[in-house]
Amino acid sequence: MPTMQTTAIIGGGFSGTLAAVNLARFATTPQRVVIINSGRPFGRGTAYGTTRGEHLLNVAARNMSAFPDHPSHFFDWLRSRCDYDGLSDDVLRETFIPRRIFGDYVRGLASHYLGGADPRSQVECQVVEDSAVDIQPRGENGGVVMLEHGDPIEAESVLLATGNQPPAGLPGSGKLANDRRYCGNPWTAWHENLPDDDKHIVILGTGLTAVDVIVTLRHKGWNGKITAISRNGMLPQRHFRGIAWPTSIPDDGQTRSLKELVSLIRQDCQRLRGASQNPAIAVDKLRSRTQQLWRDLSIDEKRQFLKDYAADWNVIRHRIAGPIHDAVTDSLDCGQLTILPATIESLDAGETSIEVQLAAGGDDPDRIHGDMVINCTGPKSRFSDSQIPLYRALFDRGIAKPDAMDMGIAVTDDFAVVGDDDRPSPFLYAIGPILKGTLWETIAVPELRQQAMAVVQTILKQKPIRVASPETIEYCI
Repeated sequence: MPTMQTTAIIGGGFSGTLAAVNLARFATTPQRVVIINSGRPFGRGTAYGTTRGEHLLNVAARNMSAFPDHPSHFFDWLRSRCDYDGLSDDVLRETFIPRRIFGDYVRGLASHYLGGADPRSQVECQVVEDSAVDIQPRGENGGVVMLEHGDPIEAESVLLATGNQPPAGLPGSGKLANDRRYCGNPWTAWHENLPDDDKHIVILGTGLTAVDVIVTLRHKGWNGKITAISRNGMLPQRHFRGIAWPTSIPDDGQTRSLKELVSLIRQDCQRLRGASQNPAIAVDKLRSRTQQLWRDLSIDEKRQFLKDYAADWNVIRHRIAGPIHDAVTDSLDCGQLTILPATIESLDAGETSIEVQLAAGGDDPDRIHGDMVINCTGPKSRFSDSQIPLYRALFDRGIAKPDAMDMGIAVTDDFAVVGDDDRPSPFLYAIGPILKGTLWETIAVPELRQQAMAVVQTILKQKPIRVASPETIEYCI
């Protein structure tokens, strides 16, 4: 009998679950898979663990298949639900489905492929609700995953699929840890402790998470004042209908500098405006090549991009569904919501409110008071000073290191983790948002599903499967 190989997957969100599912899909010899899940419902993770029906996907149904080799899989699954019988195929493909339903889809895939009902399956799967705190190498024979509470797990392969880091702490927030008026993690049930309707809620950040908070407040009928603060003061843009359009950067194998790329994209945006089209089309058309364009930049160019262009890029790239945009716009139009461009300097607890100290500039206020303050500044980006025990242990051991941008974990092209000696690990791999410094575009389903399938080919030592999937265009043509 062949020896059963064990793969330990640290993280039970979308990326980790899909990696396990793909192991079940492609394994030809007996495999044991142990998924170490902590903090969020298995198979749903942070993004799809929401139970709020007003939280919609930011991507239309046509682009949300879990499998690159079956691009219509999510659409076909939706067709099995009576909820959408009244929608035509064309309308359903462009619909932004509630995130909790997509969580049902992912959890359903896990139940189907990992549940043991198929007698042909080569995979035996176990989900362990615990936190991984260290990995001890066993030379060329894998490693031992140390858990916070449970017994160690020995594995020939270990996959890091931990998702984003928690939000970074703001100056003064440590003293507010037990203050019910402050929410340091917007993914908790903050909406169960709302102040009265004559009070003021301050949201730190104006990105996608801040939009979730605004939409939930409106859905719950909360009528107080809302102020959202960020350095750029920009809210996500709305998805739109566009036209077929050529890519602005020729796919001719040449490596272009950041200056050249910026010039080409700006020219393309100008042409789009001249054609009465949304210039975001220029960014969408680069989607399939963004990772390679990022990799071709020098470290200095990447830093310049982050400093000068990343805020605009993110607002254009990460758009929101029409109904979500309408809710935010209505909140602005009726005067409930105010957007304040400012730099947050510190937080402090007062007797009756929390004080948010701002970097004063011009006529802008230097402080604002909130009866409730919610930190929606996004996940912590720096990894070298990560407060996650697992990463601190891996860095101390030298079997992993931050990438050159200090935005994630350093990996090779086949997702093997790189250690302090610059050598790829023979057993440790990583996928998902922790590859942002290496790939930039690595937080959305179209990229994550590709990684989840590709890393499995590496773990199983199989020839990579080349899938001719359709081009990922987020706008509707």
